[in-house]
Amino acid sequence: MIHRNEDGTFAQGTNAWKRFQKGGTPWNKGLRGIHMNSDTEFKEDQYVEENHPSWKGGVQVHNKDGVYLWIGKNSRIRRARKVYEDTYREIPRGYVTYHKDRNNLNDHPSNLVAISRAELVRKNTSKKSNKNN
Repeated sequence: MIHRNEDGTFAQGTNAWKRFQKGGTPWNKGLRGIHMNSDTEFKEDQYVEENHPSWKGGVQVHNKDGVYLWIGKNSRIRRARKVYEDTYREIPRGYVTYHKDRNNLNDHPSNLVAISRAELVRKNTSKKSNKNN
C-alpha cells in the first residue's frame, strides 16, 4: 500500500516513484510477439479500407492539402494528380500538379497544370511576399 500525505505527496520512505527494483526482471522479458487474448486483438485486414467503421468511400479531404484517393491497401494518391494523369499524361519526376486558381479542392482538368518543384517554390514565395506588402 502506498501512503500519501494529506497534500497528495508521497509519505517519506515509501519509494513509490521507483517502478522497478535494480536488477529486477520485467514480467514480459523474452515474450516477443506475446498474444494475451486473441478475441481482443486486431486481425490482419480487420479494419482496412471498406472494413473500417469510418470508411467514407476511399476519399480523404484535407482543407489545406487537397483531396486524397485510396488506391490500395495502405496506399493513397492526390486526386489532382490522378485527374491530371488520366486526362493528359503521366507527370514527370520532379514535377507536381498546381491549381491555377489556388483552390486545392478544385480538381477540374482545366484548372490543373504540371510544374517543376522549382517553379512551385517561385510561385509560393512570390505569393507570400505579396501578402506581406
